[in-house]
Amino acid sequence: MNILVMGGSGLFGRKTVQYLLNDPDVKTVVSLDLAPPKEWFMKTIGKNAKKFHFAQGNVTEIEDILNAMKTYKIDRLINWAFIMVTELQGEPRLITKVNVMGMSNAFEAAKIMGVKRVVYASSETVYGPQAMYGMREVTEEDQTNPTHSYAVCKLYAEILAGQYQRLYGMSFTGVRPTIGYGHGGRSPAQYWSDMPSNCAVGKPFSMEGDGKGLCSLVSADDLAEFTKLLIKAPSSPHPVYNVGGPPKSPRDLAAVVKKYIPDAKITFGKTPMMDKEGKFGLPWLVSEKRAKKDFKFSCMPIEKAVLIHINDARLEVGLKPIGE
Repeated sequence: MNILVMGGSGLFGRKTVQYLLNDPDVKTVVSLDLAPPKEWFMKTIGKNAKKFHFAQGNVTEIEDILNAMKTYKIDRLINWAFIMVTELQGEPRLITKVNVMGMSNAFEAAKIMGVKRVVYASSETVYGPQAMYGMREVTEEDQTNPTHSYAVCKLYAEILAGQYQRLYGMSFTGVRPTIGYGHGGRSPAQYWSDMPSNCAVGKPFSMEGDGKGLCSLVSADDLAEFTKLLIKAPSSPHPVYNVGGPPKSPRDLAAVVKKYIPDAKITFGKTPMMDKEGKFGLPWLVSEKRAKKDFKFSCMPIEKAVLIHINDARLEVGLKPIGE
Protein backbone atom coordinates (compact mmCIF):
# COMPACT_ATOMS: atom_id res chain seq x y z
CA MET A 1 0.00 0.00 0.00
CA ASN A 2 1.14 3.50 -0.88
CA ILE A 3 -0.85 5.91 1.25
CA LEU A 4 -1.15 9.70 1.05
CA VAL A 5 -1.99 11.52 4.29
CA MET A 6 -3.24 15.04 3.62
CA GLY A 7 -2.60 17.35 6.57
CA GLY A 8 0.19 14.99 7.58
CA SER A 9 2.05 17.52 9.75
CA GLY A 10 -0.94 18.22 12.01
CA LEU A 11 -1.63 16.36 15.25
CA PHE A 12 -3.95 13.73 13.76
CA GLY A 13 -2.01 13.51 10.51
CA ARG A 14 1.43 12.95 11.99
CA LYS A 15 0.16 10.29 14.39
CA THR A 16 -1.56 8.55 11.50
CA VAL A 17 1.70 8.67 9.53
CA GLN A 18 3.55 7.14 12.47
CA TYR A 19 1.10 4.28 12.91
CA LEU A 20 1.03 3.52 9.18
CA LEU A 21 4.82 3.46 8.98
CA ASN A 22 4.89 0.87 11.76
CA ASP A 23 2.62 -1.43 9.76
CA PRO A 24 4.50 -4.01 7.64
CA ASP A 25 1.67 -4.07 5.08
CA VAL A 26 2.30 -0.42 4.20
CA LYS A 27 5.05 0.21 1.65
CA THR A 28 5.06 4.01 1.46
CA VAL A 29 3.52 6.85 3.46
CA VAL A 30 3.46 10.36 1.99
CA SER A 31 2.59 13.41 4.08
CA LEU A 32 1.13 16.34 2.14
CA ASP A 33 1.19 19.64 4.02
CA LEU A 34 2.41 23.21 3.81
CA ALA A 35 4.75 22.71 6.77
CA PRO A 36 7.26 19.85 6.97
CA PRO A 37 7.15 17.46 9.95
CA LYS A 38 8.88 18.64 13.09
CA GLU A 39 12.33 17.34 13.92
CA TRP A 40 11.20 15.67 17.15
CA PHE A 41 8.51 13.77 15.28
CA MET A 42 11.03 12.40 12.79
CA LYS A 43 12.77 10.73 15.74
CA THR A 44 9.63 8.66 16.37
CA ILE A 45 9.66 6.96 12.97
CA GLY A 46 13.16 5.55 13.40
CA LYS A 47 13.89 2.56 11.18
CA ASN A 48 10.82 3.31 9.06
CA ALA A 49 12.17 6.65 7.81
CA LYS A 50 12.91 5.19 4.38
CA LYS A 51 9.20 4.51 3.90
CA PHE A 52 8.31 8.15 4.61
CA HIS A 53 8.13 11.05 2.15
CA PHE A 54 7.08 14.65 2.62
CA ALA A 55 5.36 16.49 -0.23
CA GLN A 56 4.90 20.20 0.29
CA GLY A 57 1.51 21.19 -1.01
CA ASN A 58 -1.68 23.15 -0.49
CA VAL A 59 -4.91 21.15 -0.27
CA THR A 60 -6.80 24.01 -1.92
CA GLU A 61 -4.76 23.37 -5.10
CA ILE A 62 -5.78 20.06 -6.66
CA GLU A 63 -2.60 20.00 -8.74
CA ASP A 64 -0.52 19.67 -5.56
CA ILE A 65 -2.50 16.60 -4.55
CA LEU A 66 -2.36 15.08 -8.02
CA ASN A 67 1.40 15.60 -8.27
CA ALA A 68 2.02 13.81 -4.99
CA MET A 69 -0.27 10.96 -5.93
CA LYS A 70 1.40 10.48 -9.31
CA THR A 71 4.97 10.77 -7.97
CA TYR A 72 4.51 8.14 -5.28
CA LYS A 73 1.97 5.90 -7.03
CA ILE A 74 -0.63 6.42 -4.31
CA ASP A 75 -3.39 3.82 -4.05
CA ARG A 76 -5.13 4.97 -0.82
CA LEU A 77 -5.86 8.43 0.53
CA ILE A 78 -6.51 9.88 4.01
CA ASN A 79 -7.57 13.50 4.50
CA TRP A 80 -6.78 15.02 7.90
CA ALA A 81 -6.42 18.54 6.49
CA PHE A 82 -8.84 21.00 8.08
CA ILE A 83 -9.05 24.30 9.92
CA MET A 84 -11.07 24.44 13.12
CA VAL A 85 -13.64 27.21 13.17
CA THR A 86 -11.91 29.16 15.96
CA GLU A 87 -8.35 28.96 14.64
CA LEU A 88 -8.67 31.82 12.13
CA GLN A 89 -11.71 33.78 13.20
CA GLY A 90 -10.96 36.59 10.77
CA GLU A 91 -10.57 34.45 7.65
CA PRO A 92 -13.84 32.63 6.93
CA ARG A 93 -12.97 32.39 3.24
CA LEU A 94 -9.76 30.49 3.98
CA ILE A 95 -11.67 28.20 6.33
CA THR A 96 -14.14 27.49 3.53
CA LYS A 97 -11.38 26.89 0.97
CA VAL A 98 -9.61 24.33 3.17
CA ASN A 99 -12.63 22.61 4.71
CA VAL A 100 -14.82 22.51 1.61
CA MET A 101 -12.62 22.89 -1.47
CA GLY A 102 -9.76 20.99 0.16
CA MET A 103 -12.06 18.04 0.81
CA SER A 104 -13.57 18.28 -2.67
CA ASN A 105 -10.06 18.32 -4.16
CA ALA A 106 -9.12 15.22 -2.18
CA PHE A 107 -12.12 13.29 -3.44
CA GLU A 108 -11.72 14.47 -7.04
CA ALA A 109 -7.98 13.74 -7.07
CA ALA A 110 -8.68 10.22 -5.83
CA LYS A 111 -11.23 9.74 -8.60
CA ILE A 112 -8.87 11.06 -11.30
CA MET A 113 -5.99 8.87 -10.15
CA GLY A 114 -8.11 5.73 -9.78
CA VAL A 115 -7.80 5.53 -5.99
CA LYS A 116 -10.76 3.55 -4.71
CA ARG A 117 -10.27 3.81 -0.92
CA VAL A 118 -10.57 7.12 0.94
CA VAL A 119 -10.81 7.88 4.68
CA TYR A 120 -11.57 11.45 5.68
CA ALA A 121 -12.17 13.67 8.69
CA SER A 122 -15.71 14.45 9.72
CA SER A 123 -16.46 15.57 13.30
CA GLU A 124 -18.79 15.15 16.25
CA THR A 125 -19.72 18.80 15.65
CA VAL A 126 -22.27 17.60 13.08
CA TYR A 127 -24.49 16.57 16.02
CA GLY A 128 -24.86 19.92 17.74
CA PRO A 129 -25.42 20.16 21.52
CA GLN A 130 -26.23 17.28 23.89
CA ALA A 131 -29.73 18.61 24.58
CA MET A 132 -30.78 17.65 21.06
CA TYR A 133 -30.62 14.01 22.11
CA GLY A 134 -31.37 14.01 25.82
CA MET A 135 -29.02 12.55 28.38
CA ARG A 136 -28.10 9.48 26.36
CA GLU A 137 -25.26 8.50 24.05
CA VAL A 138 -25.39 10.01 20.57
CA THR A 139 -25.15 7.43 17.79
CA GLU A 140 -24.37 7.63 14.09
CA GLU A 141 -28.03 6.92 13.38
CA ASP A 142 -29.15 10.17 15.04
CA GLN A 143 -30.30 13.19 13.08
CA THR A 144 -27.44 15.68 12.70
CA ASN A 145 -27.77 19.31 13.76
CA PRO A 146 -24.71 21.39 12.70
CA THR A 147 -24.82 24.84 14.28
CA HIS A 148 -21.73 26.60 12.86
CA SER A 149 -19.71 26.78 9.65
CA TYR A 150 -17.12 24.15 10.59
CA ALA A 151 -19.85 21.63 11.43
CA VAL A 152 -21.68 22.38 8.19
CA CYS A 153 -18.44 21.80 6.25
CA LYS A 154 -18.06 18.40 7.88
CA LEU A 155 -21.63 17.37 7.12
CA TYR A 156 -21.11 18.55 3.54
CA ALA A 157 -18.05 16.29 3.32
CA GLU A 158 -20.17 13.30 4.34
CA ILE A 159 -22.79 14.13 1.71
CA LEU A 160 -20.10 14.63 -0.93
CA ALA A 161 -18.45 11.31 -0.06
CA GLY A 162 -21.77 9.56 -0.50
CA GLN A 163 -22.18 11.07 -3.95
CA TYR A 164 -18.70 10.04 -5.08
CA GLN A 165 -19.26 6.52 -3.77
CA ARG A 166 -22.56 6.14 -5.63
CA LEU A 167 -21.38 7.75 -8.86
CA TYR A 168 -17.88 6.34 -9.21
CA GLY A 169 -17.77 3.08 -7.28
CA MET A 170 -15.25 4.35 -4.73
CA SER A 171 -15.19 3.42 -1.05
CA PHE A 172 -15.34 6.24 1.52
CA THR A 173 -15.37 6.24 5.32
CA GLY A 174 -15.78 9.34 7.48
CA VAL A 175 -14.45 9.57 11.03
CA ARG A 176 -16.35 11.68 13.58
CA PRO A 177 -13.80 12.36 16.34
CA THR A 178 -14.86 13.92 19.61
CA ILE A 179 -12.51 16.40 21.33
CA GLY A 180 -9.03 15.41 20.19
CA TYR A 181 -5.90 15.89 22.23
CA GLY A 182 -2.19 15.16 22.11
CA HIS A 183 1.14 16.95 22.21
CA GLY A 184 1.07 19.95 19.90
CA GLY A 185 -2.68 19.76 19.44
CA ARG A 186 -4.69 22.87 18.61
CA SER A 187 -8.43 23.13 19.17
CA PRO A 188 -11.04 25.43 20.69
CA ALA A 189 -10.55 23.47 23.92
CA GLN A 190 -6.79 23.94 23.93
CA TYR A 191 -6.40 22.99 27.57
CA TRP A 192 -6.82 19.28 26.88
CA SER A 193 -3.55 19.29 24.94
CA ASP A 194 -1.73 21.99 26.88
CA MET A 195 -2.13 20.55 30.39
CA PRO A 196 -0.18 17.29 29.86
CA SER A 197 2.35 18.98 27.55
CA ASN A 198 3.15 21.79 29.99
CA CYS A 199 3.44 19.53 33.01
CA ALA A 200 5.59 17.04 31.09
CA VAL A 201 8.37 19.60 30.79
CA GLY A 202 8.01 21.20 34.22
CA LYS A 203 5.81 24.13 33.28
CA PRO A 204 2.75 25.09 35.36
CA PHE A 205 -0.74 24.96 33.92
CA SER A 206 -3.69 27.11 34.93
CA MET A 207 -7.12 27.88 33.53
CA GLU A 208 -9.96 30.21 34.44
CA GLY A 209 -12.55 27.45 34.28
CA ASP A 210 -13.41 25.34 37.31
CA GLY A 211 -12.35 22.15 35.52
CA LYS A 212 -15.70 20.42 35.98
CA GLY A 213 -16.98 20.50 32.40
CA LEU A 214 -17.42 17.13 30.70
CA CYS A 215 -16.26 16.14 27.20
CA SER A 216 -15.86 12.94 25.28
CA LEU A 217 -12.14 12.72 24.50
CA VAL A 218 -10.14 10.96 21.82
CA SER A 219 -6.36 10.88 21.76
CA ALA A 220 -4.47 11.40 18.52
CA ASP A 221 -3.09 7.88 18.96
CA ASP A 222 -6.59 6.41 19.11
CA LEU A 223 -7.52 8.21 15.90
CA ALA A 224 -4.36 7.01 14.23
CA GLU A 225 -5.01 3.39 15.16
CA PHE A 226 -8.61 3.49 13.98
CA THR A 227 -7.69 5.31 10.76
CA LYS A 228 -5.10 2.63 10.05
CA LEU A 229 -7.73 -0.08 10.48
CA LEU A 230 -10.08 1.75 8.14
CA ILE A 231 -7.62 2.53 5.36
CA LYS A 232 -6.34 -1.04 5.26
CA ALA A 233 -9.87 -2.38 4.86
CA PRO A 234 -11.26 -2.37 1.30
CA SER A 235 -14.47 -0.80 2.62
CA SER A 236 -16.46 -0.31 5.81
CA PRO A 237 -19.89 -1.66 6.76
CA HIS A 238 -21.05 1.88 7.56
CA PRO A 239 -20.20 5.27 6.02
CA VAL A 240 -19.25 7.11 9.24
CA TYR A 241 -17.98 6.23 12.72
CA ASN A 242 -17.87 8.04 16.03
CA VAL A 243 -14.52 7.87 17.81
CA GLY A 244 -14.43 9.02 21.43
CA GLY A 245 -14.21 7.70 24.94
CA PRO A 246 -16.41 8.16 28.02
CA PRO A 247 -16.89 11.72 29.36
CA LYS A 248 -14.01 13.25 31.30
CA SER A 249 -13.40 16.62 32.93
CA PRO A 250 -10.18 18.69 33.09
CA ARG A 251 -9.98 17.69 36.75
CA ASP A 252 -10.05 14.04 35.67
CA LEU A 253 -7.21 14.78 33.27
CA ALA A 254 -5.27 16.58 36.01
CA ALA A 255 -5.54 13.51 38.25
CA VAL A 256 -4.03 11.33 35.53
CA VAL A 257 -1.22 13.80 34.85
CA LYS A 258 -0.39 13.88 38.58
CA LYS A 259 -0.24 10.09 38.60
CA TYR A 260 2.86 10.35 36.41
CA ILE A 261 4.08 13.78 37.55
CA PRO A 262 3.11 14.12 41.24
CA ASP A 263 4.59 17.61 41.59
CA ALA A 264 2.79 19.01 38.53
CA LYS A 265 1.43 22.50 39.22
CA ILE A 266 -2.17 22.60 37.96
CA THR A 267 -4.67 25.21 39.09
CA PHE A 268 -8.30 25.88 38.22
CA GLY A 269 -10.38 29.02 38.46
CA LYS A 270 -13.98 29.61 39.48
CA THR A 271 -15.69 30.06 36.11
CA PRO A 272 -18.29 27.26 35.70
CA MET A 273 -17.58 25.09 32.67
CA MET A 274 -20.46 22.64 32.75
CA ASP A 275 -23.66 23.29 30.83
CA LYS A 276 -25.71 20.73 32.73
CA GLU A 277 -28.70 21.04 30.41
CA GLY A 278 -26.51 20.54 27.33
CA LYS A 279 -27.98 23.47 25.39
CA PHE A 280 -24.64 24.63 24.03
CA GLY A 281 -21.44 23.17 22.66
CA LEU A 282 -21.00 19.48 21.89
CA PRO A 283 -22.37 16.19 23.17
CA TRP A 284 -20.31 14.60 25.92
CA LEU A 285 -22.14 11.28 25.68
CA VAL A 286 -21.05 9.67 22.42
CA SER A 287 -21.49 6.03 21.44
CA GLU A 288 -18.52 4.10 20.10
CA LYS A 289 -20.45 0.85 19.68
CA ARG A 290 -20.40 0.89 15.88
CA ALA A 291 -16.60 1.05 15.70
CA LYS A 292 -16.32 -1.70 18.28
CA LYS A 293 -18.79 -3.96 16.47
CA ASP A 294 -17.42 -3.46 12.95
CA PHE A 295 -13.69 -3.18 13.68
CA LYS A 296 -13.28 -4.37 17.28
CA PHE A 297 -11.95 -0.91 18.09
CA SER A 298 -12.35 1.15 21.24
CA CYS A 299 -10.35 4.04 22.66
CA MET A 300 -7.50 3.19 25.02
CA PRO A 301 -7.81 4.12 28.71
CA ILE A 302 -7.04 7.77 29.35
CA GLU A 303 -4.09 6.74 31.57
CA LYS A 304 -2.32 5.10 28.64
CA ALA A 305 -3.09 7.94 26.23
CA VAL A 306 -1.84 10.62 28.63
CA LEU A 307 1.43 8.76 29.19
CA ILE A 308 2.08 8.75 25.44
CA HIS A 309 1.17 12.44 25.34
CA ILE A 310 3.57 13.29 28.17
CA ASN A 311 6.44 11.38 26.60
CA ASP A 312 5.90 13.04 23.21
CA ALA A 313 6.27 16.41 24.94
CA ARG A 314 9.41 15.26 26.72
CA LEU A 315 10.89 13.90 23.50
CA GLU A 316 10.60 17.31 21.83
CA VAL A 317 12.77 18.99 24.48
CA GLY A 318 15.21 16.10 24.89
CA LEU A 319 13.99 14.72 28.23
CA LYS A 320 13.90 11.03 29.05
CA PRO A 321 10.51 9.32 28.84
CA ILE A 322 8.50 8.54 31.95
CA GLY A 323 7.71 4.87 32.55
CA GLU A 324 4.35 3.45 33.57
